[in-house]
Amino acid sequence: MGLKQKIFDYIAGKQPERNPRFPHLDRQLKVMIIYESDVLERNDSIKSIRQDLLRRQMDVTMWGFVEKKEIQTLILPQSRILGLNDYNIWGKPRDYVITDLQAEHYDLLIDLTTRPSRQLRYIAMFTDADFKVGLNLGEGIHDMLLSLPDFSLEQGEELKVEASWLYDQIMQYLTTIKSND
Repeated sequence: MGLKQKIFDYIAGKQPERNPRFPHLDRQLKVMIIYESDVLERNDSIKSIRQDLLRRQMDVTMWGFVEKKEIQTLILPQSRILGLNDYNIWGKPRDYVITDLQAEHYDLLIDLTTRPSRQLRYIAMFTDADFKVGLNLGEGIHDMLLSLPDFSLEQGEELKVEASWLYDQIMQYLTTIKSND
């Protein structure tokens, strides 16, 4: 285990205990989406997910991360892409990022991260949200974790999961669970 991971685990262990509140999707919710940005920062699938949530009368904020230093996209109140310069040498978000993240409260965090990313795990950890949902990537930050179906892969082959597929799975689970409570 590397030093950056040890620092992450230490900071995660210092976070206050969570008392999650399940979101009722029939109400107007404030939603945070976090995702892996494409290199060109276009993110068409994320924008269509945002449109779906807006149609559902949700207030949507999106934060992405791309592994490059210079970000071209403007920082807007409802949309932001972080880059390597937004993190310190230990891999932790800079203070201004954490301050901006914690300035808002969300009813629901939808983490569309499809492969391990410490940068986005920090964002998920520091987001002030009543309920956090995402893919099971081996950490305990979320209140509800989805696991991938068991696919048999060839040696060295990597499973590609699309953010739109993950979003559909998350929404299906959230609506199914809601209808049974």
